[in-house]
Amino acid sequence: MLMWSAVVTFLLSLVAIGPLRASAPSWLLSGAELAVVISVFALVCFLEISGGNTDRSNLTG
Repeated sequence: MLMWSAVVTFLLSLVAIGPLRASAPSWLLSGAELAVVISVFALVCFLEISGGNTDRSNLTG
């Protein structure tokens, strides 16, 4: 559930930063940029937790 909310936040923020940049107020743009950074961080954390590295027995190399 939290991962999907991060994805939705990321997409909505990209819309606010991209095509709607000319008509959006400055507080919305700065908030959207912050939301993109936080959602990308959350998505990377979810990928790390989900087990991107399946070979955890050989940690030294």
